[in-house]
Amino acid sequence: MSSVSATLDRRAILRMIAAGAAASVAGCKAPNAKIYPYVNQPENALPGSIVRYATAVPFAGYGRGVTGLVTDGRPIKLEGLAGHPASLGATDLFTETALLDLYDPQRLQTVTGPPGVADWQSAAGAIHARPPQSNRLALLTGRVTSPTMLAMIEALRARYPGFRYVAWEPINDDNALAGAEQATGKRMLARPRFEAADVVVAIGADPLGPGPDQVALARAWATRRRAGPPPRLYVAEPSLTNTGTMADRRTPATSADLARLCHRLATLLGGEGITGRLTPPLDDFATHAARDLLVARGRAMILVGPRQPPAMHAFAAWANARLAAPIDWAAPIGGDAPMGQGLTQLSAALHAGEIDTLVVLDSNPVYAAPAELDFAGAIKRTPMTIAASMLPTETSQAADWILPLSHPLEEWNDWRAPDGTATIAQPLVDRFYDTRAASDVLALLADPAADADSHRRVRQTWATLDGKAWSAAVASAVVPDSAGTPRSMPAAGLALPTVAPVRGLELELRPSPTLWDGRRASNAWAQECPDPITKEVWGSSARLNGADMAALGLKDGDIVDLHAGGRSIRLPVRITAGQAKGVVTVLTGYGRSRSGAVADGVGANAWALAKAGDIAITATGERRPTISTEKQFVLDGDLAKIFPILAPGEAMPKPKPEPSLLPNPPAKGAAAPQWAMVIDTDVCIGCNACVVACQAENNVPVIGPDEMAMGRDMHWLRVDRYDVEEKDASGFQPVPCMQCEKAPCEPVCPVEASVHNSEGLNLQVYNRCIGTRTCQANCPYKVRRFNFFDYSERSVWGDADDASITAQRNPDVTVRGRGVMEKCTYCIQRISAAEHDADANHTPVGEVVTACQAACPTQAITFGSIADEDSIVSAKKADPRHYGLLEDLGTKPRTTYLARTINGEDEA
Repeated sequence: MSSVSATLDRRAILRMIAAGAAASVAGCKAPNAKIYPYVNQPENALPGSIVRYATAVPFAGYGRGVTGLVTDGRPIKLEGLAGHPASLGATDLFTETALLDLYDPQRLQTVTGPPGVADWQSAAGAIHARPPQSNRLALLTGRVTSPTMLAMIEALRARYPGFRYVAWEPINDDNALAGAEQATGKRMLARPRFEAADVVVAIGADPLGPGPDQVALARAWATRRRAGPPPRLYVAEPSLTNTGTMADRRTPATSADLARLCHRLATLLGGEGITGRLTPPLDDFATHAARDLLVARGRAMILVGPRQPPAMHAFAAWANARLAAPIDWAAPIGGDAPMGQGLTQLSAALHAGEIDTLVVLDSNPVYAAPAELDFAGAIKRTPMTIAASMLPTETSQAADWILPLSHPLEEWNDWRAPDGTATIAQPLVDRFYDTRAASDVLALLADPAADADSHRRVRQTWATLDGKAWSAAVASAVVPDSAGTPRSMPAAGLALPTVAPVRGLELELRPSPTLWDGRRASNAWAQECPDPITKEVWGSSARLNGADMAALGLKDGDIVDLHAGGRSIRLPVRITAGQAKGVVTVLTGYGRSRSGAVADGVGANAWALAKAGDIAITATGERRPTISTEKQFVLDGDLAKIFPILAPGEAMPKPKPEPSLLPNPPAKGAAAPQWAMVIDTDVCIGCNACVVACQAENNVPVIGPDEMAMGRDMHWLRVDRYDVEEKDASGFQPVPCMQCEKAPCEPVCPVEASVHNSEGLNLQVYNRCIGTRTCQANCPYKVRRFNFFDYSERSVWGDADDASITAQRNPDVTVRGRGVMEKCTYCIQRISAAEHDADANHTPVGEVVTACQAACPTQAITFGSIADEDSIVSAKKADPRHYGLLEDLGTKPRTTYLARTINGEDEA
């Protein structure tokens, strides 16, 4: 034994353990087909080294380029792809969480049918045992932008002339397309160019919030905000959003208020609106917004949210034409047929017995379709239903045949980004289970003997690319010059929304910023990520204004029934900052059933009330406070110093030097780098991409709702939200470890587990820690996390064998055990890798990018060495807006901030 241990260091042993974990996943190896590295892989690469590949993952049907970090045949991290227009080198929460789906033990692993466990040949035989008549076969999918799949669907149309095909997304562009058609006669989608906008008025819109274009829009907004005099952002909305939080001026508004606002703006912009009565705050908002829009003509725009009525979108098209707004117009990818209408017609046909065979491909109408369609009942009336999905869903559980889909990282795919750019996505790993790509399922509908060769199908679609061009397109994950051509805006006529009478409380449905429409509900990272506004985890609430709560005699945590249209859901209520009076906001994505241990029974299904207008609330007399991290991380100090608000051009006061008896003075004249981080709160949008990126990179465990309810959040990084009433402003503040030069956690540790190194890092030595938690008690920033249990070995996946989860873990990061304190390390494994490369090549230490920095869509996080006076982080620390969090304590944090700015009225 001694001879073996003498030849193996600790890191080698850890790699062997990780390799053993990877071996537990069937097929967890590199795919057989040739794949192309994003960067040139060095010869004789060592085991455990990371290789980067360009590929893509889909979200809501659109492709988003990613860089897959692969070690020993295992993808362990997804990062952005700089050359992809929907990624721009960054990610969002949905991209980060997509990796966990690959290793999810709840995944469907084999074909099942009426006989039980079956195979693909049996499923194909069942499909073709009923020769599909021209009008008896129907296909339902989500949004399809894949050129390969669109071509295959057209081939099915040709093969079966009456073949019914419906593409449907619960969150869709139907209203936007109808509004553009109403105003211009053409069904088009607006694509704003934030980088060219000085004034933006968002009416019930959340362009900086979750969605397929969040990364691109947020990057453009942040770029413009840094470019010069900051743009002015006006937001009118029923409930506080990410965009509303970052607004320079915001007003809460009901749907009737939003309609009145459109009428008022139309009048002020030179049109004719109904002269209705506006509240003084709303009238003042409209007056100032219209003034700024007209002054900034050519660099001003109005945006309307996708769930707002078509007439409101028509008004925005008219207004933007008058303003010569920096907006491109584009045809929707994959067709412009109304999705809601298509689903309604398909449901009617199913209920009428007009369909013999229904194929549902990666869609979940039983869960998310409007309740009045009774899609579950429609499936029961259909002789044969086939559902293909990666994870169990309400629809798959109601189907006769369940076909398991591969994860996107296991197959060849192609998609288009929202701007039309085509992406060819290569697999990073072989199939874990007996699964197939979505294109393989389409092939089975045409040919029962079709093989599972997604590579051949994608290659045939792009046969016009020669070998060199194909290799380049795969290696970059982008097909050059494939973006759509922007359309010119036709003359738009003025149309205005109807001002509906106010009868009672109205319901606003909003997509969950972590679960979206429900498709991420089975993802434990998504469930445990705090909501940007309320910090809720593992569930949601009904959000109300404080005055409405008082009128109803309700308190935070009271359980109520929400009634509308003969249906009801049950949720706890809570007062929410910025909520419009008379509006109840409920998030979609919760209330799943028969979908696995992670998703089942968490929250309530808001889609059940999707078409409800007015809503009634009945108290049940029960209480169940929502699980939230909002109060457990409240910092002690002056709000004006914790989250300062500045006017454009204003500087932070320089702090006075404070005496201190604490040890560990900063290193002076050291050759080693001195690591530091600066976070710009003026462009942080609270998207939580950094939070999940840190979790994926650093093996941060999921602990589940019970532990979260006890205040034991394990995330190394959190994003606090602040409301500063004196300045009528709000914003977000990411809080990792401050890496204090005079760290109060260090002198109190009895075993010196918390120590300082020569590079300015506050280190945690795991194998010294004895769990006294004195360091945690002494940290004023509340960034230390304690393993009350062996969380890495506890499962939130119910009875599913979660051994596959271990294959996702980063082998360069220690998996912590019970009784150990942990915290942000500035991704020290990345620092060490850069230093090792520098030593091997006899060069200075190169750029180090932390996981949170790589993920940030707005590039709000800067990291580097302040020993280099020419570094970007040094320049940020010299910015007039620079300040330290709780710097009066004398801790001298290496993590510091740039203050939030508000472009108020006086700066117009």
